[in-house]
Amino acid sequence: MLERAGDLSVVDGRRIRSQRSRSAVARALLDLVRETRQMPTMDAVADRADVSRRSVFRHFADTNELIVAATQLQRDEVFARFHWRDISNLPETELITAVAQRLGRMWEYISPVRDVARSMRAQNPVIDRMLREDEATHRNYLNTVFSTSLGLAAEADRELFLRSMVLASSWPTWIGMRRDQQLTVVEARRVMEHTLRSLLLAARTPAG
Repeated sequence: MLERAGDLSVVDGRRIRSQRSRSAVARALLDLVRETRQMPTMDAVADRADVSRRSVFRHFADTNELIVAATQLQRDEVFARFHWRDISNLPETELITAVAQRLGRMWEYISPVRDVARSMRAQNPVIDRMLREDEATHRNYLNTVFSTSLGLAAEADRELFLRSMVLASSWPTWIGMRRDQQLTVVEARRVMEHTLRSLLLAARTPAG
């Protein structure tokens, strides 16, 4: 029994070390993408993780699998850092400001890795699924937070207003303002606030 317990301890120790190495490699890729805003070489990833290149592919079947792991790591961090709390009872003006501030900070944080993931989604079904899940989460967030205001819109128009709000506050729109229009974070957030406020005003204004 003692020998068996010792054997199990050795196996558990190896498993823990393997998991730590795997996490270190995913963390190395994530950090390098954030720093450089481009896909690093596997040699650079191995150097950052302090493992051999061979070890990288012992933990991950290919580069895509590693990118998926790094993307999931970022999702976990985003959930912890920007965990959603119920603010739907705030006055609408404060609510819009709070949503724009949260989304602005979150989009800035995820942009480097999201850029790389977006460039790979067409070739990687897993990344595509993860991004679709994130997009659905964003829609559900807005639908929940602004449920009272959206409820004032004509029933036939609610989906249109929700889709418009999703577009106005989405990451692609944010990165377009930041990169293409070269707006500052504050300027882009103000545009988001203004657009959401205009849409919600239109939602509760009778047509005609």
